[in-house]
Amino acid sequence: MERLARIDWLSVFVAVASSLIGVVVLYGGGVTGEDLAIKKFIWLLIGVGAMFLFANINYQLLGSFAPIIYAAGILLLLLVLIPFLGKEVKGARSWFSFAGISFQPAELMKLALVIALSKYLVLRESEIGKLKELIIPALLAALPAFLVGVQPDLGGAVMFLAILFGMLFIGGANTAVLFGFAIIGFFALFTPMYLEYERYVIVDDIYTRLRETHFRLADAVRILNFEVWEVAENLNYNTRMVADRNLAIWAKETLATGENLKIFWQTAAAVEAENPSLLRDMLRNTAVMLSVGATGILFYGLGILGHFMTGAQWMRRVANLMLIIGLSFTAGWMSNKFINFKPHQVVRIVSFVNPDKFQKGAGYQLRHSLITVGSGKFAGKGLFQGDMTKGETPFLPEWYNDFIFSVVGEQLGFWGVSLLLLLLFGLILRAVQVAMTSKDDFGAMLASGIGLIFFLHVAINIGIALGLLPVTGIPLSFVSYGGSHMLLCFISTGILINIHRRRFINA
Repeated sequence: MERLARIDWLSVFVAVASSLIGVVVLYGGGVTGEDLAIKKFIWLLIGVGAMFLFANINYQLLGSFAPIIYAAGILLLLLVLIPFLGKEVKGARSWFSFAGISFQPAELMKLALVIALSKYLVLRESEIGKLKELIIPALLAALPAFLVGVQPDLGGAVMFLAILFGMLFIGGANTAVLFGFAIIGFFALFTPMYLEYERYVIVDDIYTRLRETHFRLADAVRILNFEVWEVAENLNYNTRMVADRNLAIWAKETLATGENLKIFWQTAAAVEAENPSLLRDMLRNTAVMLSVGATGILFYGLGILGHFMTGAQWMRRVANLMLIIGLSFTAGWMSNKFINFKPHQVVRIVSFVNPDKFQKGAGYQLRHSLITVGSGKFAGKGLFQGDMTKGETPFLPEWYNDFIFSVVGEQLGFWGVSLLLLLLFGLILRAVQVAMTSKDDFGAMLASGIGLIFFLHVAINIGIALGLLPVTGIPLSFVSYGGSHMLLCFISTGILINIHRRRFINA
């Protein structure tokens, strides 16, 4: 009885209640939703069992086995990339599938990273303010981010980097250094994404120019749309955004026929020449990027030397600024050289900036998400009464995962959304409280990291549904359909319960 009394029943209630809201909303989403709701309820039962299991395993053992847990997670990420082991879904090889049950190892890797970072930050607590102490945490996060990124899953990769920065901030790392790394990371992602965006926005202009003299080639460009660049660079590329496979095959064959490919590239060059862009030309120019990068690093060295000789603090500050500029341009060139974003990834990001350009893609989802969540008004349409998710071609695509929040708004309205937010952010605040009352530093860091995972998923998913953030495929904790993430959520809740229970034992 004493062991039961020490269980944090509030966290148990919040986790189960949030999940049940997801089950109910899924069940109200038509025939497809009913099937998904049953599967989600089964995962809910499995998750509750996992939660109580981890609630009774001393969380300090997780710290002791942190290297093994991390290594096991990396091994799974490597194995899932092997074609005959990993299952490809929507162009991303992210899943293991056994006997009809799919599992995404990247989800549990988030917890493995939090455990590893928590252990390291506690061991190096007194030294974490130094730049050299950030190398190992950066490598710990960069490795899974890279492995997830090549699946490819850009949203998942970015999540690992967000966890890294959050954990370093909580652990007391130098905020100026973190800010500098954030700028470098942003520039590394921005450069290839912007250059791809510049190519995609001129597809309509290329089509318009071609249709006057090469109408068959123009039709092929119109059919392939944003994927025309991938096909032009690799004729064996399998299109994802063209629903009709026969049309896709015809368009690819037309583009590759005779002089058509040469004409396409000449037309693209002419259109770009008529639409000059200083930023585009600079980011695409290898000599400029590497020259600026090398110059920044050189001036950093000179600034540090001047600081050493004169003791002037302003020279060190200028040197640090030049280092950030130099590394930003170098990272931008490297990412553009070695990272190949898929068309659907670029469309997801740039549709946030220019949704009207992608009315039939991610821009379509964003607009329909806002319509769906707004249609519920204050009281909602009622449980099982929503109509935006029903039928073979629902009004809101991918509603059961990325946009489940919009469906909650449709069925339960403002008051239902408010209740869900109260539950989810209540659990996040509970994680903060557990961290503050923990009697050892590892428990505090671990609870903080778990709260960070919940916060990132809730904030990003809701931001996506409300059009405040680009579509990145991040599920809503406990609510979205998906067994892997639900298992992560319940295991994490079990660890929180364990830390809460042992706050007196470790006193």
